[in-house]
Amino acid sequence: MKKLIIISTVFVLSGCRGDKSSAPPVLLIRNMVEQTSYGPQSKNEFFKDKKSTRAAVAGTVAEGEANTNSRLYKGVEENTSSLWVKQFPIILTEEVLKRGQDRYNIYCTACHGYTANNDGLATQAAGGSIRPANLHDSQFIEMPVGKIYNAVTNGVNNWNMPGFAEQIDVQDRWAVVAYVRALQASRLATAKDVPANVIK
Repeated sequence: MKKLIIISTVFVLSGCRGDKSSAPPVLLIRNMVEQTSYGPQSKNEFFKDKKSTRAAVAGTVAEGEANTNSRLYKGVEENTSSLWVKQFPIILTEEVLKRGQDRYNIYCTACHGYTANNDGLATQAAGGSIRPANLHDSQFIEMPVGKIYNAVTNGVNNWNMPGFAEQIDVQDRWAVVAYVRALQASRLATAKDVPANVIK
């Protein structure tokens, strides 16, 4: 019995010499390596609906994306569906305004123009067939920030202006709204509104 244990030990240890081999490894359970993979929207006979891509379980929420803050995510007051917020649910800083300007210049200027005066390049090229809002009109100056945020998020007028929820994240959408407010203020402001340390 001792001889059998010694011989077995020698064989086992000989397999641990550290030699390199170009031969494929021995796979006792091959289906752990050779699994079927599916491309996007491909067919899979395993499921009743034949779709390889499975829908998320109803009610599933990704970590950190509960979206329970209706003021932040929908622009409406808590426990309401249509009472637009009038105060920004984010802290406004110079960095936020710069970010809003950056996003506005990318996504909004083609129609609304750099000054929000509805004179963007796409508007000009359309020869009047595209009529975006002039954001300096009184109705937009008086409009609650939540409603402007909703327009940026979901679009307006049967998507004549599309929503940008897929392209612009929540914080950046609020930054765009803040920048729109800054553009409006720049048109209405007087010397009294300018801080003394800024006036030269």
